[in-house]
Amino acid sequence: MKILITLLAAFFTLSTSYVQADPAEQGDGHLGAARERMADSMFKGMDANADNEVSKSEFEDFHAKRFNKLDSNADGKLTKKEMRALHSQMKEHARSNFDERFDQADVNKDGALSAEEAKNTPILAKYFVEIDANKNGLITLEEVRTTMNAMHRGGKRHGGDQKHGKDKTT
Repeated sequence: MKILITLLAAFFTLSTSYVQADPAEQGDGHLGAARERMADSMFKGMDANADNEVSKSEFEDFHAKRFNKLDSNADGKLTKKEMRALHSQMKEHARSNFDERFDQADVNKDGALSAEEAKNTPILAKYFVEIDANKNGLITLEEVRTTMNAMHRGGKRHGGDQKHGKDKTT
């Protein structure tokens, strides 16, 4: 059981650092800040006695609780279905977090970000031109998601082969 918990701990650490990271910060060097926030949050959650250290028992207790939450049928084992449910929850959490941050950046509440509004979200500011699909000087949440999906897949976007915001046709 301890080996399983240790393996799960490694999985959670790796998977949550990617999935829970703010989607706007993924790629192009911005993931580091999101990982740092996630690690700080995870550390705080593990440090049960708030002594700024995590003992082996605190680490194991933290991950045992996470295991128990995942084990929806309480059989002491995790199935692929239970793990997929976790992945879906984490993706939804990341999406919700990003939607909230986009809404906060949208100062005039028109449902889109101007270049000025996007300045508070560095990755959006950096790739503003690429994200603005209809070239109207505003980016919508839909345009951001479409571009992010294309970048993550390395697919085509806005007339060029886009990967991490770089047009390979030039």
